[in-house]
Amino acid sequence: MIRKYWRDIKEKTSGMNRQETCSYILAYYWYHILIFVSIAALVVLFAAHYAFGNKKPEFTCIIVNQEMDAARDQEMADAFAKEAGLPENRVVIDSDYQFSYGEFRLEGANESSYEKFFFQWQNQEIDAVIMSESFYRHCKEMGGRFRVLEEQETEGFTVYMEEGQCSAVVLGNDSFTERVTGKADEKLLLAFPSSGQHTAESRSFLKYLQGKVI
Repeated sequence: MIRKYWRDIKEKTSGMNRQETCSYILAYYWYHILIFVSIAALVVLFAAHYAFGNKKPEFTCIIVNQEMDAARDQEMADAFAKEAGLPENRVVIDSDYQFSYGEFRLEGANESSYEKFFFQWQNQEIDAVIMSESFYRHCKEMGGRFRVLEEQETEGFTVYMEEGQCSAVVLGNDSFTERVTGKADEKLLLAFPSSGQHTAESRSFLKYLQGKVI
């Protein structure tokens, strides 16, 4: 197609000087030039997005049913990335997950984030979850499994034991759930889905959280 247009231009501009040729092309082929430039721009944008803008996170931690604070999440993600030697734009810590489940009812919550959470879990996109003990059990009831933590990984933490194995660490009491349910003994846990893809980064995250208050 391009060769056809090129031959046509050469035939019709034979005998013209450069200025006349340029004027002829702009007058009769501007539409074709516009289409070509638009297609080329789309190709460049797609290539740039694929090469630079489509990189998956190297670590993702979801904070479920706690105070939503995007600034805190980003500060925490940047600090962990720096300590773990990860690119800052490849670490995700997200607390925008407030929803009801089981007997836990949360007024005004974005219930679609419940489906989003388990969709991400199914797609092996979640490496760590900070959550209440009751939601931990809900995940188990839904078929979710958590990685067993080794003793050297949990040094400095209160461990959460299940069937003789450590499947989470205790970060403290869950004050958010207490305000909603009135239960004062709800634990706040950090656990790692067994489907998570970044085990080394998860170990680094445990080390990063030692001695910190969420």
